[in-house]
Amino acid sequence: MNYKDSVIKAISYIENHLTDESLSAKVSEAAGYSPYHFHRIFLSVTRSSVSEYIRKRRLTHAAYDLFHTNQRIIDIAIQYRFESQESFARAFRKMFSISPGQFRKQRDMKDTLFRAMEKLPLDEVGLQHLHKGFSLVPAFVCLDNLHLVGMSIPGVNSDKVGMLWRSFRQRVFEIKRKPDTEDIFYAVIELTGEQWEVTYTACVEATSEESTVLLGMVAKLLPAATYAVFTHKGTLARLNDTFQYIYETWLPQSGSVRTNAPEFARYDQRYLGPTNEDSVLDIYIPVSSPS
Repeated sequence: MNYKDSVIKAISYIENHLTDESLSAKVSEAAGYSPYHFHRIFLSVTRSSVSEYIRKRRLTHAAYDLFHTNQRIIDIAIQYRFESQESFARAFRKMFSISPGQFRKQRDMKDTLFRAMEKLPLDEVGLQHLHKGFSLVPAFVCLDNLHLVGMSIPGVNSDKVGMLWRSFRQRVFEIKRKPDTEDIFYAVIELTGEQWEVTYTACVEATSEESTVLLGMVAKLLPAATYAVFTHKGTLARLNDTFQYIYETWLPQSGSVRTNAPEFARYDQRYLGPTNEDSVLDIYIPVSSPS
């Protein structure tokens, strides 16, 4: 068994024993290594220590329970092996930039782990994507107002998103587009304010004079903002791995704060299709200026 296989086996063990006591020690034993040696293996493969990975998975499951159940916060904290509600709250705030109580009530994007409920444990393809599939360090870009026109659907169901893009491409010629942007498309994701419901908009940049909203389309004005820009390479099926790294690893360590504005993907001539391993696209996360 190679190191990657050992780590995959350990991750599976973690997921099945997430509420066990002394889990870190049990994981190395299950993988067949000494704790010290396995820590080095796990860190080199996942870029996270065993204890850090366990903590983040526990907090992710705790976030799900906070939102979808009526369990008391103290009961959730104890279930996921935190010594007290206070220690749980500190760890939760460090990861999500918000308290457990606020998270339970949250309805906008600011300081919140966007789409936390979709965060999955690493798998073999996810590990490969972590090492090769996206830029670990973002570029910071300041953009002026973006005038976008497109078509929207509720949710991010992949089949419906595919249908949306097919419909939109049949009508995109109706839009008066900004010069020199003919090869550029945008996918804008916004929370609606109703629970964790989102809208997905396939759109292009229009001229600022384009004020008429075409039948069946929507117009959006994204105000000038600073964005952390990550480059994703690979299929759209692995896009969530990139988002997971951004929100779980980069953002808590970056010193930046996600602002209350939509995030979006930008597609240009580098994008070769949803299932093409060589496709490249950019993800724009609105943030406060880095310190």
